[in-house]
Amino acid sequence: MRSESVGLLLSLVSLLSIPCTIVITSSVIQRLHTKTATPFKNVWGTCVAATMITVLITLAISFILKATGFFDQQFFRPSTRSYGAQAELELEPETVNFASADGTRLHGWFLHPEDEPLGTVICFHGSDRNITHTIRNVYWLTQRGFNVFVFDYRGYGRSEGSPNRKGLVEDSAAAIDYVVTRSDVRPDRIILYGQSMGGQLALNAASMRKDAGIRLVVAEATYARQSYHLSDKLGQFGPLWLVKWGGWLLTSDEYSGEAAIANLRSTPVLLVHGNSDIGVNPYHSERLFDAAEGTKEIWRYEGRGHLQIFTERAPQDRLVEFILSHFPPVSAVDGT
Repeated sequence: MRSESVGLLLSLVSLLSIPCTIVITSSVIQRLHTKTATPFKNVWGTCVAATMITVLITLAISFILKATGFFDQQFFRPSTRSYGAQAELELEPETVNFASADGTRLHGWFLHPEDEPLGTVICFHGSDRNITHTIRNVYWLTQRGFNVFVFDYRGYGRSEGSPNRKGLVEDSAAAIDYVVTRSDVRPDRIILYGQSMGGQLALNAASMRKDAGIRLVVAEATYARQSYHLSDKLGQFGPLWLVKWGGWLLTSDEYSGEAAIANLRSTPVLLVHGNSDIGVNPYHSERLFDAAEGTKEIWRYEGRGHLQIFTERAPQDRLVEFILSHFPPVSAVDGT
């Protein structure tokens, strides 16, 4: 049994053991004080009733957390604030506006390298803030010779609408549709690079646009299933550890990374995860790797937390070399 399943089972068992422990302890204390024993069937009946009440209370708490948006906040934390990373890094990106499938207007930036681009990297940021902050995680790719396209999902930054799972997947596919129409983009030299939630979106977008010339999908610190990720997050909130199973039960796994990666039989996938990541538990990349049926590779980094891997030159160099190994020879592209 996987560790994440064991964790959910322990959460449920611990929860159910509380009322029974209280009932049995009360029965023992009563016996010591009164010298009379409560019949076993009465103790058992009280345990069952107390357990059922506990389960109902836990489900009620889970429904309340879901209804108040607490569950959604573990996936979507958009901001319209400008964090100014582009100015701090002295970047001058090209402003881009494009539409999602339902007409929602989205905003993004296109960055060019100084010389002829080696290829184009479409970047899918995580659940937090917007591209005026997250651009700092990927701008270095332009220094290594790549076009870089970053964009905000609906409800993030200057993009219209409000975030929801289906909408973000459609926004991600629309980003690919936009990029492949550009005259300065080689359509057979496109890489998708997603971080955290963005990795799940990149996998889904690649699954929807398998004919778009995507050479590689890079998913860094990405969760395999929403239900397990939510239960992980609940486990970090002290007493809410006891309702992990309730969050898991009430969370849909539609558009999960696990389902998407299984559909990418002809598109190579690179999974990257720090072993000290508490933002997204490292076991998620293991699940994704096991689910992948096509060409796949996984990189694990000891002592690295959430999205802390490509902040140094050595991992950056390794990624660039890996990306270039998935491109066709230049002669094949130029027809010479």
